[in-house]
Amino acid sequence: MAGVGFELKKLFRARTAAGKLKAYSYSAIVTAGPFALLTGMVLAIQGIFMLFGVGGEESQEFVGSVVYAFVFSQIISCGFTMILTRYVADCLSVERYQDVTSSLFGMGAIMTAAGGILASVFFWGKPLEFFTKLLGYLFFAQLMLVWVQSVYLSAVKKYKRLLLSYLAGALLSIGLTALFFAGEFLPSVQGALLAMDIGMGTIVLLFFLHITAHFGLPKGGLNFAFLPYIEKHWRLLAIAMCYTAGIFIPNVIVWQGPWGVTVGGTYRYAPVYDVVTFYAFLSILPLMTLFVVSVETSFYERYQKYFAYVIRKGNFREIDDARKDLLHTLWFEMRHIVEFQLVCTLVFLALGNYFLSWAGITYQQVNMFNVILMGVFFTGVLQVIYILMVYFDFQQDVLKVALSFLVGNLVFGLLGLYWWGESSYGFTFFIAAAVSIVYGLSRLSHFGDRINYFVFCGQPIFYQPPNGPFTRLAKALYGDKLVDMEKQEENR
Repeated sequence: MAGVGFELKKLFRARTAAGKLKAYSYSAIVTAGPFALLTGMVLAIQGIFMLFGVGGEESQEFVGSVVYAFVFSQIISCGFTMILTRYVADCLSVERYQDVTSSLFGMGAIMTAAGGILASVFFWGKPLEFFTKLLGYLFFAQLMLVWVQSVYLSAVKKYKRLLLSYLAGALLSIGLTALFFAGEFLPSVQGALLAMDIGMGTIVLLFFLHITAHFGLPKGGLNFAFLPYIEKHWRLLAIAMCYTAGIFIPNVIVWQGPWGVTVGGTYRYAPVYDVVTFYAFLSILPLMTLFVVSVETSFYERYQKYFAYVIRKGNFREIDDARKDLLHTLWFEMRHIVEFQLVCTLVFLALGNYFLSWAGITYQQVNMFNVILMGVFFTGVLQVIYILMVYFDFQQDVLKVALSFLVGNLVFGLLGLYWWGESSYGFTFFIAAAVSIVYGLSRLSHFGDRINYFVFCGQPIFYQPPNGPFTRLAKALYGDKLVDMEKQEENR
């Protein structure tokens, strides 16, 4: 969310109730707005299926295409977006602006090609029509491009334009779906997927125009100069993929059980469990909104002050006072976030018990929602913990926390599927999240108690540039044009 903080700081300087309300509203729109618009688009298209009386099988086939695209596009792209975030930050720091947009083309090409290979393997031998498979792949590829573009959009800071881009794409998808259904130009599933592809393509195009308007076209840039960063920061890639996979693995495991259904001979998912999980995860949107406000205003200022004293050779008293102030702010904001989210979770708990029962969900499934909701609460706080630890570049322990979350969900999920039975659905996710958050808090506390040691003594004495296959490939492509930006930044 780089760049959001500058706008929030301007709003909070007003020190009025209206200014704070505007700041929180701004943060909510930036963090939750795109998700709300994309979710609303899918729900609206499902409503069109019902309006035109299209059968349940076609609707489920459409939902399967969308669910698989959302889930696996995030799992595959999340690690690479973390790498790109570091790379783009370094490009901006050393003012190599020509490489910023170029890296978007390079990563976009890698994501599209890798997605094409994975989609070909998945669809091989499946009974769906080729055109339906192609439309499903296009939506999957476009989502990966949107996740990649989000790295660059956070630096553009034209948030109104970005939200309008999402809104334009969503409305176009909904309108075209209604038009295709009314005109009966295509089978219902293909018509809905084509409309979604056109809408998402519009979003991708508008985002590209915003990015190039800010950074310029990639003239003379190096499209794949970010490849060495995969070796330098492989832990960041692994952290993001472990955490994201840990979130979705419980669903994938439940798909294999008695609640799972197969649609079109291709997609297997569990409608009830997936819907309940989706509504549970809506509950942490307030947490992410408040976290952006807290990190970009209170915490980051102390973080910046502490490291300014360290880098600019402040005396011991200045460094130690800044350290105390930083840690006090960290734990204060953590407690504030946890308390706020706990209230939101309890509100969702009360509302969910009412609305889910009214929607026809059974008593057992409502109880499952309550358990998943608490697991989601732990998962949201766990994300806050690992982002804070990444801020301090404490990557080794963050990876351990992310791995514990992934392995816990895998092990407990399989135990629930094969031994504990349907009554354990949701509870296995809760156990894994609870164990991971206890471990995550212990590692964050361990780091906080020894922050001076890790900052002064825990870093390598000599800089060691990477020399793995990705670095050698980049050197073969660009030769002397390839610049080690991290070394350049150290020498400044």
